[in-house]
Amino acid sequence: MSSLLAVAWVVWPFVIAGGLAAAVLLLILGLRLWGRHVLASVLAAQPPAARCVREPRLTFVCPVTKPAVAADLLLAGLDDLNEPAERILYDNTGGRALVAARLFNVLAPEVRTEYVAFCHQDWRPLDRDWIARTLAVFEAHPACEMVAQIGIAADKRTFAGRIVKTFGYMGRAGSHLLHAPDEICFVLRTARVREWPFDEAHLPEFHYYAVDYAYELQRRGLEVWSTPALGYHGKSLGAVWSHDFRRARKILRTKYGPRMVRAPTGWI
Repeated sequence: MSSLLAVAWVVWPFVIAGGLAAAVLLLILGLRLWGRHVLASVLAAQPPAARCVREPRLTFVCPVTKPAVAADLLLAGLDDLNEPAERILYDNTGGRALVAARLFNVLAPEVRTEYVAFCHQDWRPLDRDWIARTLAVFEAHPACEMVAQIGIAADKRTFAGRIVKTFGYMGRAGSHLLHAPDEICFVLRTARVREWPFDEAHLPEFHYYAVDYAYELQRRGLEVWSTPALGYHGKSLGAVWSHDFRRARKILRTKYGPRMVRAPTGWI
């Protein structure tokens, strides 16, 4: 009997740990399934695409590490848009892997359209007229040099994916002046990126690149605005406690001052 108790005393922590691990996996699976349900319900409410015949005005540039995710979310969304868009997908794996600042600087010369959008592989535009509504923000604000997708009133129903929308912020729908953008998708004028490339010396990690570029624009008296068009992000929480993230934040605080970088992305 004592030997059985001894064995149980040794085994039970592993049993509990295994049970907790299984519960966490089931929770993650459930959240992801619910996230897909949220996405499907929003897509079902969207009007069908009304294709307009025009030359592409916007190129989407995306570093890809998981092709299946990019095809399921980003590319599926681009295919559903009302107007055509160019796309540059970069295989950011293995020996080809680059940090964001270097990658965007390398790819910017390949963009042939007036505007360029840098986006994540798990981001998806939801409004069919996403391009028209987003580019209209540039026209509405002469000092605007960046338009970003930002979750001001995010859908809180799931941590496995969220609808990114600006509707409801302080009771005001539409576009809003930002201090720092979200990095899931932001749009710049192509000529501006070539004239003012990303600061590779201060962006050695895959974090804060949109924030840094927004700060540089504001240093020059220019503005950053949010798009009123809906988007979807496959993840709602980033690795904000990772070593790379903390290192990137420390470098930017050295560049701008300790009180400037108070949040990872997306604040007004």
